[in-house]
Amino acid sequence: MKKWLLLLALAGLAISPPLPARPGGGHSSSSHSSSSSHSSGGWSHSGSSWSTHDSSGNSSGSAHPMSSLEALILFIIIVVIVIIVLRSQAGARSMVTAPPAQYRAQRQQSIAEQIAALKQADANFSAVVFLDFAHSLYCKFYEYSTKPEFSYLSPFLSTELQGHFQRSQPWTVSEIVVNSLRWLEIGTAGSDTDTITVEFDANYTLDLQDQRSRYAVVERWQFYRRKGLLSGEPEKIQSVNCPQCGAPAHFTDAGVCSYCGASVQKGDAQWCLGKRVVVATHAAPAVAGLAAYAEEQGTQAITVKQADLIEQMNRWQQRYGIAEWQQFWLPFENDEVRNYFAAIYGHWSRRDWQAARHLLSDRLYETNAFWQKMYVERGWFNRLEHLRIEQIVLAKIDSDKFYEAITVRIFAACNDYTEDAGGKIVGGSKTSLRRFSEYWTFVRRSGKERQEKPYSLSQCPSCGAPADNMGQSGECGYCGSKISTGQFSWVLFLIEQDEVYCG
Repeated sequence: MKKWLLLLALAGLAISPPLPARPGGGHSSSSHSSSSSHSSGGWSHSGSSWSTHDSSGNSSGSAHPMSSLEALILFIIIVVIVIIVLRSQAGARSMVTAPPAQYRAQRQQSIAEQIAALKQADANFSAVVFLDFAHSLYCKFYEYSTKPEFSYLSPFLSTELQGHFQRSQPWTVSEIVVNSLRWLEIGTAGSDTDTITVEFDANYTLDLQDQRSRYAVVERWQFYRRKGLLSGEPEKIQSVNCPQCGAPAHFTDAGVCSYCGASVQKGDAQWCLGKRVVVATHAAPAVAGLAAYAEEQGTQAITVKQADLIEQMNRWQQRYGIAEWQQFWLPFENDEVRNYFAAIYGHWSRRDWQAARHLLSDRLYETNAFWQKMYVERGWFNRLEHLRIEQIVLAKIDSDKFYEAITVRIFAACNDYTEDAGGKIVGGSKTSLRRFSEYWTFVRRSGKERQEKPYSLSQCPSCGAPADNMGQSGECGYCGSKISTGQFSWVLFLIEQDEVYCG
């Protein structure tokens, strides 16, 4: 019986195969490969952050004991299912299938309309800034959990969540990685608050009594703030900072900033996390995913394009006085998309991720830095050889008071494999060409004067010094400018797999 229980456990793992190992591929830590198509079952707060929230659990008061014959039949059925799953394990695809492109396009349009409604009420609202803030708060929420520093987050958490962690608990959380962050709903109508609901697909390491375990989770967070607020400057709200002085969050339990003395009430000056639910969680051994490869999904699907893309292109031309779209598009396609693609994946393949720091947003760099660390510890390399772009398709243009964003779908191919320090292949193939496509989103600050010619990818776009002295936070070691915010040039903000992209 124990053997069959073990097989059932293995079958459960086979249901969700690992994803490609390249940057943005999700590795094997991704909790699911679909977009937000499952129901939440309502908001709740788990008594323990590490328990699974089951939104579909039911109990029956009329349950009766199962007969021996029924038990035998059920056992045989389970055995047959297990055998089928195990036999097809090598080529198994996720049972949580990606929604069709038409559905994702409809979701994109719905979210775009909701964000537009929020921008009408708040001309300063920036999707880029909010996503940076949400990502930062998520990481701090777990990094500070069970530590005294958790009080620093008091203005950004509801009263219930502020007391969520028992500081005496014996665990700590580290190596927090957000694989993806998706919009679910933006609410502006009715009540006296605005709300934004997002879904995180993330993983982290739990240290408990000298034991380290890696977990993958899907969580839904609902933020709120007082209706009628005008968003502040990005420098003050892009990270978990004091919305008054912009200093790193260092608040008392009462929400008083230790730097400027301002008292920040929940949802009164910045978005506050009001509700949080853990939708799913499971063990996710990090090392196992480094050499795991699964079949690409969604590469043949149609491109999910912005509903008013032509209109946005015309607006872009008017904004910059461009007679024809190709005047902008051709240089952007060659100087940014193609050059960044080659440089970023080249540094990844050489396991030199720090060298790409000036080309990446903070959260994209940090997410993949963890996986590079895993490769280094194992002495492995994820090689992307004979890498080439086969097609680039414009998918979306977005702009607000502070940022401009352009999303493209890149169709590419390479020999993707993982080898150990001795050159032995431990995953992938050195001879089979792997074709894939991804959505890449580039961002830069709005309203800045533009260079007539592209800057060298090997130089700091602010001072022109060699880009060989970039700090972990994206600051140039020569001039001190923070490059990763898009202040001086385009940065790669996000990589999304084509089977989950919703815009």
